[in-house]
Amino acid sequence: MRRRRRPWILLPLPLLLTACSPAEQPIVALAVQDGRPVGVLVTCYDRDADIRVYENGHQGEPGNRPLYKWSIGGPPASEVVEVTLLGQPPEGWEVDEPVDFPGPEPGVEVDVELLTELRPGFTYTLDGSSRPEAISVDFTLADLPRIGPDQVLAPRGHDSTTVVSRETFLRTAREKC
Repeated sequence: MRRRRRPWILLPLPLLLTACSPAEQPIVALAVQDGRPVGVLVTCYDRDADIRVYENGHQGEPGNRPLYKWSIGGPPASEVVEVTLLGQPPEGWEVDEPVDFPGPEPGVEVDVELLTELRPGFTYTLDGSSRPEAISVDFTLADLPRIGPDQVLAPRGHDSTTVVSRETFLRTAREKC
């Protein structure tokens, strides 16, 4: 009996890797409550979740200026988690200690420091995860006044943001979970 040969289809490695990891979803947005920025995360599962804020005003070469970051994580108590940025974490959540990591070049480490304030003239990135990673939201302090009481600044694709009603954001995020 002759063995039948089956052709194999070889996929490029990047295609294989993207097929395994879930795509980023629009599950995080920026709200304003009592004049303070608030991260809003729709948790897709009952697993641990996290919310992160990075300062993007880096000048100069990697390693010459620290990366300022604030990150919290924990078990979500409800489907929608709202966290005042740089404030007290929800019950059961903890602020993560900054950890340095290898830079883009061998021998260069990125110094990571705790972000403790939002400053005018800097751009910040809000992101998070709850199994799928969130599409990030870039913002400045100048964006806060244009976000109304029942609105959020949400991602519109990967490169822009838009102010939408809180309900529209929640509906879209729930559909993407």
